[in-house]
Amino acid sequence: MKHTFIYFSLIIFSAMLFSSCNPMKKNVMKDNADDIIEFIIAESDGEDFLISKEEIFQATSKSDNNGIRQITGFTEYRLSSYDINTGQLIKRIEFGDRKTGECKFIGYTKGLLWYKSVDPALGFHARDPKTLDVIISQDKITEINPFLKGNLSQPEWNSIVKYYGFNSLENKPVVSDNSGFLYLIDPVSLKAEKTEDLLVDFKIDNNCLTNSVNITPEKRMSLTGSPRNYIEYDGKEFKDVSFLKGEIIESSVQSDPSISGNDYLKPFYDEIREYELQIDSIKKLPNENSMVIKYAQRDIQNLERKIKYANDKIKRAAGNESFLIMTKDNGIFILSQTDVTDQAKVLISKIRLSKDSDISQIWQTELSNIYVDPEKGMDRSAFDVVFSKGDPDFRTKRALMGNGKLIIMSMLRAVCIDTESGRILWETEL
Repeated sequence: MKHTFIYFSLIIFSAMLFSSCNPMKKNVMKDNADDIIEFIIAESDGEDFLISKEEIFQATSKSDNNGIRQITGFTEYRLSSYDINTGQLIKRIEFGDRKTGECKFIGYTKGLLWYKSVDPALGFHARDPKTLDVIISQDKITEINPFLKGNLSQPEWNSIVKYYGFNSLENKPVVSDNSGFLYLIDPVSLKAEKTEDLLVDFKIDNNCLTNSVNITPEKRMSLTGSPRNYIEYDGKEFKDVSFLKGEIIESSVQSDPSISGNDYLKPFYDEIREYELQIDSIKKLPNENSMVIKYAQRDIQNLERKIKYANDKIKRAAGNESFLIMTKDNGIFILSQTDVTDQAKVLISKIRLSKDSDISQIWQTELSNIYVDPEKGMDRSAFDVVFSKGDPDFRTKRALMGNGKLIIMSMLRAVCIDTESGRILWETEL
C-alpha cells in the first residue's frame, strides 16, 4: 500500500513538473493569441473600444514528418478591450476552456456587451466594454422578471446558440426559459417581453471580403475582370480605376440597420414615418359622429397594415445592408495586393461614390506587415512551426469601421486606418 501511494505521488509530481516546465505552454494573459473569435467595436461612456475574444492554444505535443504537421493540445479563451484611438490594451480577463468557462457573445447594445456563460454564477449578463466588468447580472434581470428566476435555460456550451440570440431590428438580446419560450430583454428597463420571432444568432464572423455589394436597394457595385479588377457601379463601367485581385471590404460584424451610417434603408424608414404621421393626424380629427369614427378606424387599420408591410421590407433588405461599410462621404474600401509574388502585401484603397453614379479613388495605403498569403509570405520553416508556442491561425480576417476609423485584422494583427486620409494610426499584435 505504501509503495502504491509513493508511485501515485510520483505520477502526480511528474505531471505537475511537465506542466510547469512545458516550453510550449502559453501565458493566457500575456502571450499572443492563436486566433480571433470575436472582434467588435463597442461604446462605453462616449468612448469607443475594440473588443476581441482571443483563442490561446496550449500545445501538449507537436511533430513534423515530411511536412505533415501533427499538433495536440487544448484551447483556452480570453477577452480583451483595446483603446480604439491608440490600440493600447485597456483590460483583459480570462475565461478558461469552453466546457467550464465558455462565455458566448449574444449581442451588443449601446454601452452593453451581452453574454451567456456556462458558469451558473454568471449566466446571462452584460459587461462594460471598457472595464469588461459585469454591470448587469442575471440576478438583476430575474429580479425585474420574477417568472424567469430559476427558469432561464442552462444549455451546454455548444448549444447556447439554440436558446439565446439577438433581434437586430428590435436591437434587443433574446433569452429562453426552460419550456423553450423566447423573450426579448429591453436593454434599458430589463423587462422581458415574449416573442414569436425566430431565434437568430448575432453575426460576428461574416466573410469581410466580397466581389459585390448593394449600395442602395436600387444601386449595386461590383468588381469584375482578372487579374486586375475594375468597378461596375449602377450599370456603368469604370476601367480607369483598377485593382490587382481586388475585393470589396464588408464588416465582419452586423450593424444596427436603424442607425446605419448610410442611406440604404432610409426610404423604408421615411415611408413608415409618413404613415405614422398620417395616423396621428387622423386621431386628432374631431369625433363628430359614428360614421366619421368608423372611417377613421378603417383608415388607421389600412395605415397600420402598410407599416407592417414596410417593416417586412426592412427585414428582407436589412440582411443585405447590415454588413455594408460606407463612410458618411459615400466611401467604399477595396482590399487588393501590391504585386503577383508570394510576398505580396495588402493594399487598402478608398473609393468615393458620387450621387450622379461617378467614382473617384481618394487614397491607397499599403499594410507593410500583412501578406496576402501569410503562409507563403512568412516562409516559416517546419522547425519554427513545431517548436513555437501555440498553433496560430494567420488566415482569419476581420474588418470593422467606427468613429472615422477602419480596422483591419489579419495575421493576428490589428491595423487602424484613418478613413479620411488613409494614414495608419496604430498597429498591434493581438
